[in-house]
This record gives sequence, C-alpha cells and structure tokens, in this order.
Amino acid sequence: MLSCRRCLFCKTVSLSALLILSALSTQTHLSAQQSAQHHAAIEWYAELAPSSTAANGAQASTVQTRATGKVTVTVDFPKQTLTFHIEAKDISGVGKIEVRTDLTRSDAAGSPIFTIYAHDGPFTGSLTKTVTGQAFEHLATPILNSRAWIVITTDKNPDGEIAGKIIMHKHYAP
Repeated sequence: MLSCRRCLFCKTVSLSALLILSALSTQTHLSAQQSAQHHAAIEWYAELAPSSTAANGAQASTVQTRATGKVTVTVDFPKQTLTFHIEAKDISGVGKIEVRTDLTRSDAAGSPIFTIYAHDGPFTGSLTKTVTGQAFEHLATPILNSRAWIVITTDKNPDGEIAGKIIMHKHYAP
C-alpha cells in the first residue's frame, strides 16, 4: 500500500491494516496450537482372541472358544490417566480382566500387574475403567513399551480364555 507521511487517512488505513493482520496472526497461532492439542491422538489396542496356555514347560495349547473382544487404552499424559474400554462377546463366567506383562514378546503368560475387573458384579460384555496415580505410573511403562497384555479369565479357563497384546496405533482425529 502506498501512503504519504502527512495524510491522516493513510496513517489510519495503515494502522487498521496492522491491527487486522495482528488479530489474524494471533487467531491463526491459537488455532494451530489447538489443532496440535486435539488432532494427534495415540491409542493402544488389544484384539482379544483365544488364549494359548502352557503348563510345566509343555507346548502351548489354544483355548477352544468363540469369545472375542477388543480393548482400547487411551493415555492422557497431562492428566496422568489410563482409560481401558473393554468390549467382549460370546464369553461367560468372567472371573478377572487383568493386565499382564509378557515373559517373551509373544506370550501373555507373565504375571498380572493390574486387575481391571474381579467379579465386581456381572460382566455384561462392556466395561470402562480409568486409572490414575500410582496405577498409572505402574502400568504406563509396560504399555508404552509393548510389553503388556489384556487377559480375560473365566471359570472354565482360569489361566485365560481370551487375550491380546496391547499395541500402539497412532491416528489423527478430524
């Protein structure tokens, strides 16, 4: 924009243009920050399938069941929370839903490190549980390092009927 140094009109237009550009710049910066906070999401999933069990060093055998399920684990780092959302179908007599560490990268036979559900009323096939504090600190490392499994035990299969490794999946929310 051409302007003269003495014209009040040109000074007013230039000042207005600067104020508008400044406001747009601030709004764009805030929108970019909000986008970064709300668009990148990292979740962990476990696809639950018939569990494999082994006793006394014997070869693992797979549980015969029609049960399946999926677990979504959402990690909120600023709030230090883990939220487990469990969906399971064709399963009855659920005893426990546990998070276990793996002994090797391909098995769920490790020790339970957290119990999500333990006969806390009838299991209806869907459950959501959020953990914070020490439980968050205890669970975050094995989950983030892909060393955690979800195992659902039943009266019929107390070592685990269905199980799945918790694996990270990154996606971008709209």
